[in-house]
Amino acid sequence: MKRPFQLLTVLAASGLLLYACVKVPADVDFISSGANYNQTTFEPVLGRTSLLPQDPGTNIFNADNSTSPLTFKIMNMRGGDGQSAEIFNKTFPVLVWKEAYTGLEATREEVEKKRTIEQHHLFEVREHSGQFVMWAPTDLQYLNAIKMQPDSGYKFDVEVSNSGGSKMIRNLALKPLRPQPYEPNSIDPVTGNANGYTYAYLVSGVKNYNDDSYIGNSGVITVFYKDPNATGNSLTFEFRDSSYNPIDPALFKHTKWEEVVHHFGAPKFTPEGVTYDVAYPIPLALRQTKYTNGTGDRAVATFSYDRVSNGALRVTAQVGTQFAIYQPGVWKIVFWFWKGNPDFRDN
Repeated sequence: MKRPFQLLTVLAASGLLLYACVKVPADVDFISSGANYNQTTFEPVLGRTSLLPQDPGTNIFNADNSTSPLTFKIMNMRGGDGQSAEIFNKTFPVLVWKEAYTGLEATREEVEKKRTIEQHHLFEVREHSGQFVMWAPTDLQYLNAIKMQPDSGYKFDVEVSNSGGSKMIRNLALKPLRPQPYEPNSIDPVTGNANGYTYAYLVSGVKNYNDDSYIGNSGVITVFYKDPNATGNSLTFEFRDSSYNPIDPALFKHTKWEEVVHHFGAPKFTPEGVTYDVAYPIPLALRQTKYTNGTGDRAVATFSYDRVSNGALRVTAQVGTQFAIYQPGVWKIVFWFWKGNPDFRDN
């Protein structure tokens, strides 16, 4: 009578053993049907390497509790008319940082050792953040093939995936704006026409030569000019009176010339201007340095002098600009005192 019981015991034990050997499936990643971009139209300025959105901390994508990491991939880039956009399927050489820029680099060689050439599509999505990058190719002629506003631009889709599946986000819009090689400017980003003037960011304590009035910001126009025939990378600052005659930069005798802009070697002075050997773009990277504003997106150039007023009071005068230049070349920035000439005399 014991044998049937023993057999049942053995079978029961075997069943438990078999049950214990069954593997429970691992948790599967979840991707939400509600995952989507918070922004659907992107308008980068051509000729600049731009992160969209510019602030890396901006939440551009709503994952809706989808499991991280997510993987993003641009699909089906096409023109507004539905035709393929072949220019975005090709890769081009672009300049990228392989080491962090600090603003302390003393030579051009130190800067260039930290940068390298890589091949990239002109418009890309960062693989795991979902942010977009519009690259500036080393040869800007390639940009001539890109449709700019007021053209309707391009449509594209983004595939978002993890190990649990994928979702296609369709009909995002890319509407590039015309190149604006420097800031500040009055260039219309759609038509490319210049509308009016830009004025100096800082004008303080500058007395008019002809009377007792003081010149304000609207009295100093900033003019940006790139020499189309010159080679090299330099930046010259010039000062002009109301008749557009040169003002000797040496008159701005309290300027900290070594801190005007990140440069290499000594600045070169002439009676018409001061020239710096520089690397472009300016600023070189989005980083606060002694040459930039607090956010690091603009260089800050300030020129100063002082004079005695009314025989007793010493007044410090300043003129300056916050600016960016995105294209390499031989550039100059002119401060034109168009409303009146600055008075450098003591009185």
